[in-house]
Amino acid sequence: MVKEILVKPDFSPKHLNFNPIPCFQYQGHLKDELGKRLDKEKIVLMFKTMLLIRYFEEMIVELKTGKFTPMENFKFVGATHLSIGQEAVATGVMAKIKKDDYITSTHRGHGHAIAKGLWALFQMNEEELCQFLNIKYSNQSKKELLEQAIDLHLLKTVGELFGKEIGYCHGRGGGMHIADFNVGHLGANAIVGGSFAIATGAALAEYKLKRGRVVVCFIGDGALHNGISLEAMNFAAQKQFGQGLPIIYAIENNQYAMTGQTVGEVTGVDYLARRGAGISTNNMSAEVVNGMNIFAVYDAIDRAVEKVNNNNGPILLEFITYRYKGHSLSDSCTKYRSPEEEKQWLELDPINTLKKELIENDILNEKEIETIQSETKNKIYDAATKAAKSDYPDPKTIYEGLMTETVETKVHDEYKKVSVIKEWSHYRRDSHGRIMYRHAVREALAEEMLRDNRVILYGEDVADYGGAFQATAGLFETFGRERVFNAPISEAAIVGTACGAAMAGLRPVAEIMYIDFILLAMDQLGNQVAKTRYMFGGKAEIPMVLRTTIGGGKGYAGQHSQSLEAVVTHFPGLKVVAPSTAYDVKGLLKMAIRDNNPVVFIEHQLLYSEKDVVPEDEYLLPIGEATIRKDGKDLTIISYSYMMLNSIKAANQLEEEGISAEVIDLRTLIPLDVNAIVNSVKKTGRAMVVCQAPEVGCFGEHVLYEIQSNAFDYLKAPLKVVGARNVPPPMAPTLEYDNIPSVERIVEEARKLVNR
Repeated sequence: MVKEILVKPDFSPKHLNFNPIPCFQYQGHLKDELGKRLDKEKIVLMFKTMLLIRYFEEMIVELKTGKFTPMENFKFVGATHLSIGQEAVATGVMAKIKKDDYITSTHRGHGHAIAKGLWALFQMNEEELCQFLNIKYSNQSKKELLEQAIDLHLLKTVGELFGKEIGYCHGRGGGMHIADFNVGHLGANAIVGGSFAIATGAALAEYKLKRGRVVVCFIGDGALHNGISLEAMNFAAQKQFGQGLPIIYAIENNQYAMTGQTVGEVTGVDYLARRGAGISTNNMSAEVVNGMNIFAVYDAIDRAVEKVNNNNGPILLEFITYRYKGHSLSDSCTKYRSPEEEKQWLELDPINTLKKELIENDILNEKEIETIQSETKNKIYDAATKAAKSDYPDPKTIYEGLMTETVETKVHDEYKKVSVIKEWSHYRRDSHGRIMYRHAVREALAEEMLRDNRVILYGEDVADYGGAFQATAGLFETFGRERVFNAPISEAAIVGTACGAAMAGLRPVAEIMYIDFILLAMDQLGNQVAKTRYMFGGKAEIPMVLRTTIGGGKGYAGQHSQSLEAVVTHFPGLKVVAPSTAYDVKGLLKMAIRDNNPVVFIEHQLLYSEKDVVPEDEYLLPIGEATIRKDGKDLTIISYSYMMLNSIKAANQLEEEGISAEVIDLRTLIPLDVNAIVNSVKKTGRAMVVCQAPEVGCFGEHVLYEIQSNAFDYLKAPLKVVGARNVPPPMAPTLEYDNIPSVERIVEEARKLVNR
C-alpha cells in the first residue's frame, strides 16, 4: 500500500520559523485564584500536601543523622534522594489531575508518591476509602475514613523506604521504586530518563483505549540529555497519531543533574523547553514555568490537561525549581554551588511563600498553621515509627512477584469488537498441510488480533512493507494503522513504550528487526520490562511480546548476525522463546500474546522459508515445555531455533554410523524445561548443547550447569557445548561457514563424546 502522503521534491528557498516559547507568563498569586479555579478547602489541602512532603523528607534527614530513631537499633539503609524545595511541582500537578490519571516518577520521587496518593484519596468516596483501608464496611464519617487512609498511605510509603513488607511494593523496590497502580502511579524509576518511554507507552494505551486519562511523566533536567528522551518524545508526537498522544512531560529543572549544572555547563541552551522545537512544529506547546510558585504550576498543568483532552498532545513543561539538599545526603553541595546561590533560592521557599499568602488572605491564621504543622509532622513520625517496628519480608518469599501465573484465557466482550478493513483468511496449505514459518507467524498474529482488539503490532517497517522478512505482510491491509503501525528507528522507545502500553491495558506485540539491535534497548528491556513487576511488588502485569530475529549464514557480518539470546535470558522477569518449526512458532506465539508476562520471542531468519504441518484449527502450545525430536540412547543433543535443523541432520548421520542420538528441542529458554533435559541425560549419560552463539557465555553453558547439578552421577563423559567461534560473526563465506556450527562439526564432536 502506497503511503498516504506523497513525498515531492521541493528545493525552493525558504526559512524555517519557530514559534516563541512562553516563559514565566503566569505572575499570579493566591488572591488571583481564590474563588475561581481554586477554593479555600483545596488551597489548604495543597498546603498540607507540601508540608507532608517536606516533613517526610526532613524525617529521612533526621534518620540519617541520628536525630530521630524510630526504635532501638533501627538502621535506615537505602537511597536518600530528597525533593526538599520542589514540593510545589508535585503538589500543583496532583491537585489538578484525576485519581485514575497516570504518572511516572523519578529517583527523586517521594514527593510524587505522597502527593499522588493523597490527591487520589481526596477524590475517593466512602466505599473507595473502605476498599483502600481493606475494610468491608464502616459507619465512620468520610472525614474519619480519609484520615485513616492518609495514615495508611504514609505508612505504606515510608514502609517501602524501609524495605518492609507493609510497603507499597513489599520491600522489593525501596525509595527509588515506589508504585501504586491502584491510583495510577506507574512507578518511580532509578534510571535517569528510564520512565520516558514507559509513560509514552501508557499514553499510547490511552490513545487507543480512549478512557479519557492523562499521563504525566515527571523527569529531572538531567534526563533531557539522555537519548531515550528524544526517542520517547518523538514517538509521542508522530503524525500518524493525529495531534499526538495524551501526555505531559513535566521537567523538574532543579538546576543540577547530579552535580553537573544544566545551564552553562552540560547543555548549550538556556531553557530545556527549547527541546520541544525539535520534536513538533508547535514546539510540543512547550512552556517554562515558575516551579517555586504552586499557583503557576497549577495554572500550567490546568491548561496542559485541557490541551491533551482536546487531542493536542504531547506537552512539554519545564518547571524551574531548586533542590535544597544535595543529590543525596552524602552530597553537601559545597563543591559545586555557593552559599549565596542557595540563600537566594531559600528566600523563594514555596511552603513559606504559600504560608504567608494563606495568612494575608485570611484563610488560615498563625495558630491554625502551627496546629496543621504539628499534626502533619506527627503523622509522618508516627508512620515512620510503625513502619520501623513492622516486619521485613520473609526470605522464603523472595521469588514472589517475579512472574504471574495468569494467562488471558477469556476476552471481555468490549475487547472482542474488532474492525477489519479486509477479511483475513488462512494461508493455503500444500498437499501435506504445510505452510512456511513466516506464514505461521502471520497467522498467529492475525488470529490473536481478531480475538482481542487490545493486541496491537508495531515496529520498524512492519506495516505496509510487511516487515524486513515479510513476517507481518498483509496485517496492515487487514487491520489498518490503528492496530498495525510503523515505529521510528528507536529501539529503546519501541521496547519501553510496549512496557508502558502493557501496564496501561494493551497487549502490544513489538518488533526489533534484528536481535543485534536489541542492544540499543537494553536499559528498557533489562532495567524496565524485566524488573518492573517484581520491583513494584508483583502488582504490575506486563502482557507484551517482543518479537525479534537472529540472522547469520547470509554474509551480513558482525552487527546483523549475532545470536544474543543469552543476553536476554540473563534478566529475571522475562520469558524467552525460540521455536524451530512453523507448528511451534504459531502455537507458542499465540500463547505468548495471551501470557500476562513479558515474552521475548526469538525467530530465525533462516527458518522463515521452512515448511511444517500447521493446522488451521485453533491450538496453543505451553511455554516452558521442550520436545523430543528424535529418540536415542547413546547421546543427548540439546538445541533450539535454527541449530535444531543441523542437530537433527547430525543425529541422522550419526545413526548411520551406529550412534543413537536423542535430540531435544528446548523451544523455550526461560522457563527452561530442566526435567526433559535431565531425564534424557540420565538415559544416555552424555550431553551436548548446540547453539549459534559463541561458546563463552552462551545459554548452552547454563543448560550444562543444570545437567551437572541434576544428573552428574549419570554422566559417562564430559559435557560439551558446540557453539560459534569466540569471534564476532565474520562476513567471508569461508569464515562464516566455519563460525556457525555445521552438521559436520556436530557429528565430529558427538563421535568424541562416545569415543568413536
